[in-house]
Amino acid sequence: MTSPAPQPLVELFVEGVDLKLIDVTLAPPSVPPTLAWCWAHLELSVPHPSQVQLVVTGSFPGSVARWAPEEEAPEIHAVEHGAGLSAGKTLRLPDGRAVVLLHAHYFRNDLDRDQTEVNELIAKRVLVHEAQHVVMHQNQQVYQPDATASFRDLNLVGGAAAIIEEYRAEVSVGVEFRRGEPLWKPAAIVTDLQANLDVAVATYQGHRSVGRLVFEVTSSVLVAWRGLAYAAAREAAVSEGGLVGEAGTNPLGSRVLDECWRDFNAMLGRVEPADVAMSRQALEAVSAAFADIIGNSMADLGFLWHDDMFVVEPWFVESPTYATVLSTAARADALTTVQRLRARWARRPALGGVIPR
Repeated sequence: MTSPAPQPLVELFVEGVDLKLIDVTLAPPSVPPTLAWCWAHLELSVPHPSQVQLVVTGSFPGSVARWAPEEEAPEIHAVEHGAGLSAGKTLRLPDGRAVVLLHAHYFRNDLDRDQTEVNELIAKRVLVHEAQHVVMHQNQQVYQPDATASFRDLNLVGGAAAIIEEYRAEVSVGVEFRRGEPLWKPAAIVTDLQANLDVAVATYQGHRSVGRLVFEVTSSVLVAWRGLAYAAAREAAVSEGGLVGEAGTNPLGSRVLDECWRDFNAMLGRVEPADVAMSRQALEAVSAAFADIIGNSMADLGFLWHDDMFVVEPWFVESPTYATVLSTAARADALTTVQRLRARWARRPALGGVIPR
C-alpha cells in the first residue's frame, strides 16, 4: 500500500482570473507546469513554508487591497509600480505570515508559443525574487525605522531600507533566470525622474497641497533609486559622462548626483545577499548611510530637507525642463507618459473571476 503524497506546506490561492484561462482545475486538483514549478520552488526556498501563501491573481490592485494589512497599501502600490503592471509582490502580515502575489497573466494558456516561453521565464524569475523577500522576512532581516522617528527619517530611512531589501533580493537572482532581460540604463531612470519632478512641482501650482507635493516628490525619488538599485544589482554601466551628463538633465544642478551614484555603489559593498544574515546594527547603518545619499541627491535636484521641513530651491522653477512642463500643463493634475500608462492599466478589467473582500 502506497502512502499518500505529502501535501504542500505553502497554501495556494487563485483569484481574479478564470481558472480555465490558466489551466487550473479543482477536481481533480491540478495546476500548469510553470505554476507547479513556482509553487514547489517557493516551498523549498523559504525557512518556514507553512507560514507562506502563494496567490495567483488576475488583478493586482484587488489582491493587494484584500491581503495587505495597511489600508493605504493599494494606493502606495499603484504609485510604486503602476496598478496592474506588477508581476509579483510580497506582503508581510502582522501574524508573521508572508503572502506572495504573482500575476496570472504569466500562466495564461491562450498566448502563442513564443510569448508563453517568455512568460514562463518571467514567472520563474519573479518567483525567485519574491522568495528572497520571504527569506529575509522569516530570518528577521527586514529593517524599518521606529514609528517615533522624524518625518524625514520615516520617508528617507524607511525608503532606503526598503530599497536595500529590493537590492538584496535582486542580487540573489541567479543568472539562469536573467536570460533575455532588457538592459537597465541608469541615465534613462534619471531622465524619467526629472520629468516626474517637473510635473510634481508644476501641478503643485494648481492644488497647493504641501503634503501632496512632498509625497509626489519623495515617491518619485525613491522609485528612481529603486530602479538604480536594480541596475546596480545587474552591474549596469554608466558612461564617463555620468548620470547627469549622459541623461542631459538637471542643467542647473551640480554633479552631486553622479557622486551619489558612486557613493551608493560603494555602500553596496556593505550589503549582503538575501540569504546572508546581517545584524540589525548593520542594517540600520547602511539604511542611514543610504538615506543620506538619497537626501543629497534630492538636494542636487532642488529639494531640501531641513529637519522636518521640505523646501524647493528657487532655481528649480527656472530650469528649462520645468518651464517646458509648466507651459504645456493645461490642468493641475497633468500626467506624465508613465502615469498615463499606469492609469490605463488601472482601468483594465481583471482576467475573469472576482476578488473576495
